[in-house]
Amino acid sequence: MDKARSINLKIWLTLISTTCAAIFALSLIIFSFQVKKDFLLEDTQAYLSNTLMHAIASLETAHSDVLINETITATLFDKHFSYILITDKQLKVLYSSAANQIGENAMALAPQLSNIVVGLSNETPLIQRFDPQQQTYTSYGKITYSDSQNHNPNTVPFLIVTKYSLAEKISSLYTHYNRNVWIIVASVLAISLLAIAISYFFIHKPIAVLVELSDKLGDFKFNHNTNIAGSGELKRLANNLHSASKTLQQGFEQKNQAQQSAIEKQSVLEGIFSALPDIFFIVDKAGKILECHYGSNGTLHIPETPFLGQKLVDVLPTHAAKHFTKAISATEQSGQLTQIEYRIDGETAGKHFEARLSSIPDSNKLVVAVRDITDKKRQEEVILHHAFYDTLTKLPNRFLALDRLQQMIHEAKRNQQLIAVGFIDLDDFKKVNDSMGHEVGDKLLVHSAKILKNALRKQDTVARLGGDEFIVLLGDIADQHHISAIATKLVHLFRSPFEIDDRSFTISLSLGLAVFPHDATTPNELLRKADSAMYSAKHLGRNTFSFFTESMSQDLNRRLMLEEKMRLALANNEFEVYFQPQYDLCSQYVVGAEALLRWHDPELGWISPGEFIPLAEQTGYIIELGQFVLETAIEQINRLQSTLNNPFRIAVNLSPRQFKDPNLVNSVSHLINQFKIDTNLLELEITEGVLLSGDELVRDALFELHQLGILISMDDFGTGYSSLNYLRQYPFDVLKIDQSFIFDMNTSEQVKQLVNAIIVMSHNLGIKVIAEGIETQLQLDTLAAMNCDLGQGYFLGKPMSKIDFEAWLAQYAHQPLNIENKSLSIQDY
Repeated sequence: MDKARSINLKIWLTLISTTCAAIFALSLIIFSFQVKKDFLLEDTQAYLSNTLMHAIASLETAHSDVLINETITATLFDKHFSYILITDKQLKVLYSSAANQIGENAMALAPQLSNIVVGLSNETPLIQRFDPQQQTYTSYGKITYSDSQNHNPNTVPFLIVTKYSLAEKISSLYTHYNRNVWIIVASVLAISLLAIAISYFFIHKPIAVLVELSDKLGDFKFNHNTNIAGSGELKRLANNLHSASKTLQQGFEQKNQAQQSAIEKQSVLEGIFSALPDIFFIVDKAGKILECHYGSNGTLHIPETPFLGQKLVDVLPTHAAKHFTKAISATEQSGQLTQIEYRIDGETAGKHFEARLSSIPDSNKLVVAVRDITDKKRQEEVILHHAFYDTLTKLPNRFLALDRLQQMIHEAKRNQQLIAVGFIDLDDFKKVNDSMGHEVGDKLLVHSAKILKNALRKQDTVARLGGDEFIVLLGDIADQHHISAIATKLVHLFRSPFEIDDRSFTISLSLGLAVFPHDATTPNELLRKADSAMYSAKHLGRNTFSFFTESMSQDLNRRLMLEEKMRLALANNEFEVYFQPQYDLCSQYVVGAEALLRWHDPELGWISPGEFIPLAEQTGYIIELGQFVLETAIEQINRLQSTLNNPFRIAVNLSPRQFKDPNLVNSVSHLINQFKIDTNLLELEITEGVLLSGDELVRDALFELHQLGILISMDDFGTGYSSLNYLRQYPFDVLKIDQSFIFDMNTSEQVKQLVNAIIVMSHNLGIKVIAEGIETQLQLDTLAAMNCDLGQGYFLGKPMSKIDFEAWLAQYAHQPLNIENKSLSIQDY
């Protein structure tokens, strides 16, 4: 396309129009003058031709000088003829309008005459020449006489020469044009002014509007209104600019919005970049870094050279670069997010990094987010360590021990070797922990773990299951005697005293052993049978070890069977609550009962509470059983409220697991509201073991239950270590003396005095005392003499089923205790 140039139309259009008008006027004047002049010359030439031809004709017929002179005089009638000459053939002037020229040579008057004479002929009798300088016509005519006239050849007229002046006529023409030039100039000025006005109104003004509009457009000031009317090109241009202005305004607004949105997005991105602990790269498919954004604390272990323009493989170590090369290729092929992790070793410590690569849609670029995950990796290692290692002793836990045992089993199968699994329980650890505190207990566990670890070989494993229970895994065993030697060594090591916090401790262990493949072939079975063997060692008197035997297997099978049956026993109504009477030893009337749980299985018959209660406690099923007993007891209180005249209290044992249930208080409160009982008729018994942990949840539950009006009783008092302190800290209403003290009371004076001291102390604290396990009249009389408040035992009444207990109450509730009552008690199951 040809280049275009721009000029100032206001100046140049005015200048050009004026110049053109002037040139046109000048050209018109010159052309008109030239036309007039040419017309004058042509008219004069024709006039001269006619006049001279007529004169020549007159001269050719003239026979005398008079006629010739008359012809000359007639021709000179036109004043513009300067002269007329008539010559002979020798060009001598024969006749002349001027007398002084007669007889002279005409060549002197007309030097070119000789050349003209040659050109004259019969075909060209007349030749005319115009002299523009003198503004004259010189005419040459040939005069021809006939021979019949007999003239003298030397005197016969041969040539007529005339000179006709146009100076006056041309001068008159100049005068005429000089007179009218101002009219023409005025007309030119008028035309120029008209052209200027037209150009101003129809060109300059619209262009000024367009220039103003374009200037505003150039300054991003969009003016949609133009004052140009008509339908010409400038109007079309204005309309186009108007449309372009609207379009530009919309585009500009959209651009501003897009720019503002982009700025906001950029700010958001910068905020995100600054908040995230990452480094973000924009790279092409070749791995070349196009952009780089740093996060708040993003660090990448690479040189401090600028990233832009370099390739990732050039700024990263070789092994990390290989990871990125593969990741870029994988992202390019799949088009999905690719994640890699790599480690870079620094001067002080290694760092772990995570990189995520994702393709940017509709481009051949990728975004790479690199994050330092060193802390995360360390946390994972810590979590993994916590998952497989005991926090206190740093020994492997149950999960890791079982995994290692599985690996040892595979190796033992290949090598035809034995494996021994030892289950260890520290004897009397609970007493030390309760009396000395958990901090000393933890130190004792750590010390025990070190003894076990140092006593075994490197290929053996020592693990902690929890509490004071440990397991040892012994591999590469040739025979069972080798196992016995190691077990004997471990038992003897723990017989030696050791010091913790400047105090000497002697603690023994009970060790149970199960051998692969004789006893079991799976990790869980080996561990279970080692556990059974450990209980056997406990029964043997502790401080010893025991190998698993088939009789233990039977005990273990029974435990598993009971555990399985227990899950369905409650739903099958196999559990039942029995009630054992409690007497007021002063009035000798029955005032309450203790709710006791009994289990009768259709296949196994009656199952001892001493067998299923610990099992329920271990499995957690005790919570459901405890809820069942509590609900049955409260329902029984509700029934007795309407049948007995005197208030009748029922005591319910709560297990340690029940007290750790956060819903205990709400559950008890709900049952009280449901059955509408007096809260002082419900007594909740807890053992000292519940209080050993010092758990705030237990403390809060006891006080909340006491605030409800429920009586709180401490069961088995005298068997613990801090009972007096508990009586001071917790809101007890009743204290229950353990049956072991009652049994020895009449055979040991010390025990008798201890029982009496307990009763006196409790009364001083405002606490009632109940003695359990009364089996003789002597025990009953002794306790009554000591002012013991309540009594319970087989001598007073055995546990009875709900139906039998209600029948028994109907007969004996209003009668005082006597010897005959014993024979009327329900027989023991």
